[in-house]
Amino acid sequence: MSLLEIFRTAFESLTTNKLRTLLTMLGIVIGVAAVVILLAMGEGVQLYIDKQFAGFGSNLITITPNLKVPDARLTMDDSRAIADKANVPNVKRVVPSVGGELKISANGNSISRNINGVTPDNFSMRNIGLIQGSSFTNSDVENRNRVAVLGYKVAQDLFPDQVALGQNILIDSLPARVVGVTEKKGSQGPSTSTDDMIFVPITVAQEKLLANRPGGVKSVSSITVEAESAATSSRAVNDIAKTLRGRHNLLAGQTDDFQVLDQASLLSSLSSIINILQIFLALIGAIALLVGGIGIMNIMIVNVTERTREIGVRKAIGADPATIRLQFLIEAIVVTCLAGVLGIVLSWLCVVITNSVQTTFTPVIQLDAVILAFGVSVFIGVVFGLYPAIRASNMEPVEALRYE
Repeated sequence: MSLLEIFRTAFESLTTNKLRTLLTMLGIVIGVAAVVILLAMGEGVQLYIDKQFAGFGSNLITITPNLKVPDARLTMDDSRAIADKANVPNVKRVVPSVGGELKISANGNSISRNINGVTPDNFSMRNIGLIQGSSFTNSDVENRNRVAVLGYKVAQDLFPDQVALGQNILIDSLPARVVGVTEKKGSQGPSTSTDDMIFVPITVAQEKLLANRPGGVKSVSSITVEAESAATSSRAVNDIAKTLRGRHNLLAGQTDDFQVLDQASLLSSLSSIINILQIFLALIGAIALLVGGIGIMNIMIVNVTERTREIGVRKAIGADPATIRLQFLIEAIVVTCLAGVLGIVLSWLCVVITNSVQTTFTPVIQLDAVILAFGVSVFIGVVFGLYPAIRASNMEPVEALRYE
């Protein structure tokens, strides 16, 4: 019997009982779809995290007071010490900030938003572009000028039908002039988006808007450092810690009264977690494939039993065991191949639907995930179809012909 004839016979056998064949394929279809979808979800989350960090800058280092240590605080002098390349050689830019939520009023509208007192370098460090005006200057910081840069959504909320640039606003009870509006950034993960922030010179925030905060007028809420590159971030972290411990007169063994968060390390840790989750999710899909494989073996054994007399007749007229074995093995492989294709199509439809109903992240089907899932489905067809095929080929013709 030629190979083509074997394939034709296999298809005829499978189409004889279409419902049983479809139900047999269902486990493999679900397993393949699960593997591809779950890996696509994992890849989508990874790309989303990478995008968020790219927006912030992967070589940024954030320093905050350690609230577990009594009287812990950071000051402008700490910021200047970190900016000194004699202390931290790998530093590129340093931005101290003071933050808090205050009431904003203008144009008959009133909202509560986060006020961020910063230096002008904040905008270039965090890749914040402006669609109107420009950021405030170092002169504005030094002269305590009452100016503000509005986030995109804040400008829309306060001036829905007007140009915000040049308008006057009240921050709490302090009048300020709008000198710029940021471009639309959208959601930036768990942190507040720049769309919902108002930026003012740090001296204005320290001395006029948030003067009663814990730590005193000269304190800052945080210090953000931009290292020269992601590769030098770890060295910068060590230099920053050494500088601050010296400035704060901390002895050996004393707990740091500050915390340093390196975004490059955080990104690496999150990527490792995502990779572990992807492996875990793939294993869940593999379990579904295994269950589907058991179903294939079960139905093939039933198929062999039902066709015992047919096997006996073929052996009696000269069919060799290898041909019988190959026929039933091909039937199992054909079932799993068709199921694999249907599973890939199902996964693609699920990803398209997911992308149409949400925009937070975009699941991405990778070619290697498709090849892996399809390859595993074929492998399952070989493994779980082999025993029934061998069982069929080992039947004695006389016993098979007597089977009722």
